[in-house]
Amino acid sequence: MEYSGGYFLLSAASANQAYYLKQVVDGGFCVEKLISMDEEVGGVFPNIFDIWSGRKPKRPTPVLSKTVLDKVLVSMLFGTLEEAREGFREARTQDPSVSLIGISLDEKHLPNFHDWRDHSNDMNGEGVVLCLEKKQPASSGIFAGYDIAGYELGGRFLSFLGNDLLQDYLAFDRNLSINKYGLFPERQKAEELARYTNDVLKDLVGAEEDLMWLPWKITIYEGF
Repeated sequence: MEYSGGYFLLSAASANQAYYLKQVVDGGFCVEKLISMDEEVGGVFPNIFDIWSGRKPKRPTPVLSKTVLDKVLVSMLFGTLEEAREGFREARTQDPSVSLIGISLDEKHLPNFHDWRDHSNDMNGEGVVLCLEKKQPASSGIFAGYDIAGYELGGRFLSFLGNDLLQDYLAFDRNLSINKYGLFPERQKAEELARYTNDVLKDLVGAEEDLMWLPWKITIYEGF
């Protein structure tokens, strides 16, 4: 069983996609549009911490109403598909590149997720943690693939592309397959690469060692 970790709005215009697309193209893959729950790679928005502190985002993002922002969980996701769709409808009129995805994690990975994550921000109720604790399956949608990512303090993710790990994956498996969204199409391969990241790459090439790298399933709902 795979449990929902929440729903994200993405804006290609808000991401540094040119940089990360180059990694993928240099690896010999053809990608139509990168999907990732990594803020830099996928253009996840809104960052509620930036809004609370009055910080300007690195790149322009759609402006959402207070009604929608009040439903955003720490730090940049929605707890239900209905709430996320409300945000999508507002944002899409401002930015045609906006899309809506959901993430989910196989229940066998939940112990590692909770054992490795930093608990010092629990008083703020991080959205991904709250969603996973409900143990609800993600809403049905279009399967996009698996992103390998580590969960960071504050409810953010660092993905394999964000940590520049693609070339290391290709050195490990020259027959590696990446789909048109820059994701891994097979769960078994994604799990193998996540283990390799945790067991080997943390020591060899600087994969962020304080994170537990896990294979997150990505589902598409709007914008593709």
